[in-house]
Amino acid sequence: MAFIQADFQDIRDEQLIKRAKIDAASSGDNTLVAAVTGKKIRVLAAFFTMTGTAVTIRFADGAGGTALTGQMGPTAGQTIVLPFNPVGWFETSDATLLNMELSGGQSVDGALVYIEA
Repeated sequence: MAFIQADFQDIRDEQLIKRAKIDAASSGDNTLVAAVTGKKIRVLAAFFTMTGTAVTIRFADGAGGTALTGQMGPTAGQTIVLPFNPVGWFETSDATLLNMELSGGQSVDGALVYIEA
């Protein structure tokens, strides 16, 4: 089944696919995508992996904000993949940054694909 972006985008806006790297290592809040005035950040796909000691990972609506996902606890070297989802896995509130919370100081690396909706 082929997906056409126009079938899933907000008709009033043209939404361009954007990409961001995941390169977090600090315990607590790690900004992945900066806030955009009047826009939500909708994650369409992502992958990330962790090295060293296991910590939990959670995506949040802003620094210290509302959880967008549950806590994920991959083992060292395990990769978590969120395959392309045309309607998005989760999204922030308007004008709010996308945050990754880590339960400890550990390197988490990967990338994500998103739109500003």
